[in-house]
Amino acid sequence: MSLFKKSLYQGIIRVFSLPRLSVPLILTLGLTLGAVLSVISISSTLLYQPLQGVKNEALLQTLDYRFKMSDTLSVSYWNMNRLADFGEKFSDLGEWAGVAPSEQDVVVNNTTFATTRYDASSNILSVLGSQLLFGDNVTLESTEQYVWISKSLWENAYAGVKSVIGKQITITNQQYIIAGVIEDVMAIKSTRAVLPQQVWFIANLAKVKTQTDSVGNISNDIDTLILKSANGQAQLPSQAQVDAWLEDYVTRNVDGDQVQMFMDFMNNTTKEAKGSSYRSNMLGETESLLIALFTAVIGLLLMATLNLLNLFIAHYQGRTKEFAIQLSLGASLTKVRLLVLLENLPSFILAAITGLLVTGWAIKSLPLIAGDSLPMIDAISINSTTMLASIAIIFVLSALFSALALVDIDKQALGNNLNSSGKGIQAQSNQWLSRALMIVQLSIASILLTASVMIAMQSYQAVYQDTGYDIGNSYEIGVTVSDEEYITQLNTFDSYGKSEAKQFLDSISNLIEQEVSNSQVIIPNYGPLSDSLRVNAFRDEASGERVIHQIKTLGAEYFSTFNIPVLAGANVSQAQIDNDEDRIVIDENMAKTLFSNLSYQEVIGKTIQMSPDGSTPPSIVTGVVANTLSQTGSAETIDLPSVYSHRIRPGSTMQFTVMLPAGRTLTPAMLESEVKRQFPRLTNLTVQSLKDIWQRQTLNQRLSLWIVLAMTGLTLFLAAIGVAGLTQMTTNHRKYELAVRMATGAKQAKLVNFILKDALSMLVVGLGLGFIISVFGYQKISQSLEMLPDFNWLAMASLDAVLVIIVILSVIMPAWRVISSDPMQALREE
Repeated sequence: MSLFKKSLYQGIIRVFSLPRLSVPLILTLGLTLGAVLSVISISSTLLYQPLQGVKNEALLQTLDYRFKMSDTLSVSYWNMNRLADFGEKFSDLGEWAGVAPSEQDVVVNNTTFATTRYDASSNILSVLGSQLLFGDNVTLESTEQYVWISKSLWENAYAGVKSVIGKQITITNQQYIIAGVIEDVMAIKSTRAVLPQQVWFIANLAKVKTQTDSVGNISNDIDTLILKSANGQAQLPSQAQVDAWLEDYVTRNVDGDQVQMFMDFMNNTTKEAKGSSYRSNMLGETESLLIALFTAVIGLLLMATLNLLNLFIAHYQGRTKEFAIQLSLGASLTKVRLLVLLENLPSFILAAITGLLVTGWAIKSLPLIAGDSLPMIDAISINSTTMLASIAIIFVLSALFSALALVDIDKQALGNNLNSSGKGIQAQSNQWLSRALMIVQLSIASILLTASVMIAMQSYQAVYQDTGYDIGNSYEIGVTVSDEEYITQLNTFDSYGKSEAKQFLDSISNLIEQEVSNSQVIIPNYGPLSDSLRVNAFRDEASGERVIHQIKTLGAEYFSTFNIPVLAGANVSQAQIDNDEDRIVIDENMAKTLFSNLSYQEVIGKTIQMSPDGSTPPSIVTGVVANTLSQTGSAETIDLPSVYSHRIRPGSTMQFTVMLPAGRTLTPAMLESEVKRQFPRLTNLTVQSLKDIWQRQTLNQRLSLWIVLAMTGLTLFLAAIGVAGLTQMTTNHRKYELAVRMATGAKQAKLVNFILKDALSMLVVGLGLGFIISVFGYQKISQSLEMLPDFNWLAMASLDAVLVIIVILSVIMPAWRVISSDPMQALREE
């Protein structure tokens, strides 16, 4: 058997015969490699894989135009009317289109299918490059009664038969004719997961342009406009150009008396226009997240590499006599290193397999971990890029380990080693490389931990921030009104107290309380925690400034039910609500905004005119309550002042907030049949607890928190293992010296102090270098990465204190095992 085959065979045997070397390599490198390959799989899919259903990516750009209502709340201005007008104005740049995804239940043969609904312009397929598989094109002149379905919905609901064209499909209690089948279009920007089962509602832009637009409504119907130009490099309209178009659009579409009011509103609101590539717009903050994750896992891989390298150096320094004999017999240093590489290859291959298995598990777990926060999640898999990356990493590390593990070897030192008795520190082990590697490792650990702790603190505060209320066992029931004419009828009234809208809401509330025992409808609208916000504005008569605020609904028991503190005055009573009195409750932010010089008690009884034209009487402030958060899961909370009113203007979707006794649950089955019987215009009954809403809103931050905590723990673990391994190696090499000291009367405590002093320089240099790089590097990087929070000196000091304690313990524990052994036994072994 040749030396090369023998080395490979010994490497296989060593996996089982020397577990203290092979197991740390396979597990440490495998787990770290799994993290690296997972990020590579995600990045290669999201950044480079062709977009499913979007063939024209190279020709596409996007334009955002948003009204910034506050530092944390911005709303898109686009709808189909404005898209049609804007596209005509800037038609010289190319073809403009829009698409808005949402959730939609579709009934086929009494079976309900969860789908993604696309409301899109009639040129959407030609702009995106999406394929119409068969049927009529979406450019039909009259599209009001038609829908197009995706390939997946066609196959699942209609068994893939082509006779589906012309059949009717029930959506929101209305019948639509299926006009065609479109390929699954998955690469669409959305706040929710895009499902392969899809229905398309198409708006003919030529017809839309002739329809009246409520210009003063900011809308937010379409998040982003899509431009297809000749080469995808068109000069997008600037902020000034879009502002000029908006001014002209308002002037042309608003009656003379209202123009100035709308212009004042829009001119006094901060606006921003932003252009980007189609993929970048779709990914959003995911791009920055991928950069941060990639940086972190590369740091972890480097730490694992340094740990294992120290372990290998220690192992091969114990075999210096073997290498001395091989060199004395004529072997070259290159040949010795090749033999070492082959010897290590089986362990590295097993580490690569372990890494791929961990990657596969991580990718399968992504839907559970990331939820709807990651676009194109179904397309992520172990691809060729991942396989090539694993082979490249293992090959580079194998070559690196075989070269650096024997970096100290020279023939003269080996000759001295053969001639020596072997007592004390071996001539070959000067340990300079191991110490240098450990200093680098401690510096990397300090840098990684700095970013991890800052992000962990931000995520924790975003998840567990004080919302200002207790949600208890509350539920949100949603229903959709399918009749557009009836929606208009409900929203048209002179007096809310006598309106059909109030009677309709009261009737549904009574039905809920009758069908669900011990339930109480707190308000016939959104509760204190919701996915929706109602934002409005009025001009303060005293200061003349426009006040942008949230509109929240109250009930007679709203504040007491959710334990929201009433700071002054009282809530509106049920009698005042029944009489439809002009009374409101405001929060602290609104009180400070409008009445900054008054105490909360002095605010009670003041009036606020919220109607821009004075068509309604001023509202009387009845109470002041503590600030609350309508949405959570964000480090930057929406801090708009709030006004609570009992008046509700129903839209197409209505919500009812219901409180149940602890331990009780509410399901759609409890209400579905009776709601359908008594209110045939209502459809899409949904039920979700406010706890579920909290879980969904905080999902991204909780995911970030757990990932960061896991990385923090792994970083500390790697630092501790590395320091412990180096200490074990150095104390073993100095076992003879330590044994002589103990035999001549040295105390164990003195020897521990002796070893600590020896490690002190390494600790000071490593952590000091890491501290300097962390402070200046973090502040520099945080300027370009918005996701990073502000630098926190207290967190940094606490982090370094923990790291110092861990390093000291990692030095003491292995050193104590050597020192506490019998010195005579150590002398005999030497």
